[in-house]
Amino acid sequence: MSTPSWFELAALVLAFCGLGLALLAFAHIRRLKGRLDEARHETHLLIKALRNESHAMGSGAIGMGHRLVEVEKRLNSTVERQMEMEQRDPGSLPYAYAVRLVEMGASVDDLVNNCGLARVEAELITLVHTELKAQRDAPDREEHYSIN
Repeated sequence: MSTPSWFELAALVLAFCGLGLALLAFAHIRRLKGRLDEARHETHLLIKALRNESHAMGSGAIGMGHRLVEVEKRLNSTVERQMEMEQRDPGSLPYAYAVRLVEMGASVDDLVNNCGLARVEAELITLVHTELKAQRDAPDREEHYSIN
């Protein structure tokens, strides 16, 4: 058997180096595959959590919608009852109309002529409205009333 030549030794060294690099590359690929599997698992968990949260938010929105519908029904019912009460008590309508007229600047004579109120009632409504307006315009002002 003859001794190997330098060319054969170089080829053998290169083959071992290639084998070593292949083993290193294989180990690196395994590590990357492990990281990829871990990232997939974390992504799956995040997607599951987001699904649960979006489901909870959707359920909450639906519940809030149902509550709003109920509140709207109750409000409509209350408005209807209020209108019925106003129609049942015809005596209160002239007073409500008189208050609106006073808010628009009507005088005592206008109230007497348009609402069918007694002069004393018209004067009282005008006086109360004037006092309320003065309190709204100057809330810090103190009023002192005396009984004569």
